[in-house]
Amino acid sequence: MAMPDGRRRDLQALRGWAVTIVILFHTGLGVLPSGYLGVDMFFVLSGYLIAGIILRDRAAGRFRFGEFYLRRARRLLPAAYAMLALTIVAAMLLLTRSFHARFLDQLAGALTMSINMVLWRQINYFHDSAIFEPLLHLWSLAVEEQFYLLMPALLVVLPPRRWAAALAVATLVSLIAYLAVYPRAPAAAFYLLPLRAWELGLGAVAATAYPGRARVCGWATRLRPLALLALLALPLAPTVAALVPWLTLFACIAAVAFIVAQPWEVRALTPWAAIGDRSYSLYLAHWPLFAFANIVWLGMPLPPLSVGALLLATAALGWASYRWIEQPGQAMPLGPRRIWGLAAAGAGGLALLGAIGAQVVAGRGQPFDTSGVTGLPLLGCEGTATRFDGRCSQSPQPRILLWGDSFSQHLVPALTASTRHPIAQASLGGCAPLLGIAAVDRLASRRIAATCIGFNDSVLAYLARTPSIELVVLSGRYLRYVTPDTHLLLSAGDSIVASTPGRIVAAQARTSAAIRAIGRRVVVVSGPPQARFDIGQCWERKLAGLPHAGARPDCAIAPASAHVLTQPTARLLDAFVSAADTPVLRIDRAMCANRVCPTAWNGVPLYRDNDHLGEAGSRLVGRRFALGERLWAMGR
Repeated sequence: MAMPDGRRRDLQALRGWAVTIVILFHTGLGVLPSGYLGVDMFFVLSGYLIAGIILRDRAAGRFRFGEFYLRRARRLLPAAYAMLALTIVAAMLLLTRSFHARFLDQLAGALTMSINMVLWRQINYFHDSAIFEPLLHLWSLAVEEQFYLLMPALLVVLPPRRWAAALAVATLVSLIAYLAVYPRAPAAAFYLLPLRAWELGLGAVAATAYPGRARVCGWATRLRPLALLALLALPLAPTVAALVPWLTLFACIAAVAFIVAQPWEVRALTPWAAIGDRSYSLYLAHWPLFAFANIVWLGMPLPPLSVGALLLATAALGWASYRWIEQPGQAMPLGPRRIWGLAAAGAGGLALLGAIGAQVVAGRGQPFDTSGVTGLPLLGCEGTATRFDGRCSQSPQPRILLWGDSFSQHLVPALTASTRHPIAQASLGGCAPLLGIAAVDRLASRRIAATCIGFNDSVLAYLARTPSIELVVLSGRYLRYVTPDTHLLLSAGDSIVASTPGRIVAAQARTSAAIRAIGRRVVVVSGPPQARFDIGQCWERKLAGLPHAGARPDCAIAPASAHVLTQPTARLLDAFVSAADTPVLRIDRAMCANRVCPTAWNGVPLYRDNDHLGEAGSRLVGRRFALGERLWAMGR
């Protein structure tokens, strides 16, 4: 059923459903684990609508590039600039130095329609710390606008009879590339236009190939109940890296079927269509609110009342933006030169406001180092190589091999401060030192897990050909392996199974046995106490005089703020000793007293985030516990 302005009510309702599930996904309540699929539905619908506009104008002989982009500017810029201005001011008031530096990079990307590329270099969308990025949601707008810089040129250059075929080929190539790249480089596949264009392309193909074709429309109409069921059910699927590309594909196919079907004349869709009308302003408004709340709460789960208040604020700001900014912006009686002049002046004003914010934040509080500890200051020690070649070593004849994931990296300052024995470091981020298995979860695909297994095999081979090494120190974020949604890739049989304590203990026993079989001693170092909140940000905010909630005033880890998997991880480490015959140095216990774990010693913060030690903190831990010498004595 067409709405008074000629738009299809069912498509506006789809837009309303898409923005709703994205907002609910971002609440952090876990009610829609795959609510991010709303953005994919948006992409398909956007491709269909915009391609339809271009095709109709092209067929009527009235398409002009300048007019097309002018309409896009009228539609998008006023509300976006208003959101950016408010976000810049909030960032000036609420962000620490480290977070504001990241924010400025994102702001530059937002003003140049390249924020998706900035975020690609900064953070995985599904990483826990992504909730702290106030402009994270703008990645999708950048992808859309980059697409619309290219698609009109394609349709204008080609004759009309070639449109559908050209778009179909480009869409297929992009889809194949997306499915091929995602297992290897999920962040690139998530953020970058060449690997996302297929979603907008599906909508564009639907607009060019199927209008007026009764048979296709009839089939789509008959399949609409199934498509509707998929659009409603897919957001409930778990967020697992291996599933993300396939859930995305199914959601996009369902959206295409829904769009191509006959218009759905159901008045019950009217409330959803009303949300769809305001979807752009709602989308712009919601994420900065939740991001700043997450920042103040240090990443702790937001209280339900706070989530409710944020949802109400989203609705109010979204309605106000739509009513007082978005709609008037599209109807402004201004000529092209005036509009482009205002757009340039607005971008310049926002850049200036961001620069003022940078000056304000630069004078706030004490400098605080939240950078990651990669390990030894040598080539090959970055923790990214997929094979260990032995270059990361203090000596041609090291006596200690430190092997593990990022938990091994943050131990390097502790070891170098507490032993004179030369160290070799074999670290790969996200890859625990467990032979024959690797984690598959929302951050690691099957391909990434296979790389981890290969890396660990290469470390064992290095150990066998390096006779000077006497002690192997293992350290990993073992908490990951007791997380309910984690699975394991097994090198034997190349199968994926659920991660269980028994399988992890067996892998540790296998690893220890392999090390001893070549005549070396072995010991495991636990991680430090792990928190549900970002300890590094707690200290940076405390030192800068900024408000924080969700943690004690002294940023210590109390039972209520300890990670919910602390006890299962402790039981796993105990089993390493009893069932895997491997000694474990429990610094997680040594750093606590009376169930409270201080996170600063002598006024020096120990952590850089919720579970990793910082450079200075690691050295303090190493010296206080004489870590290197204790490990040398414990290894067997």
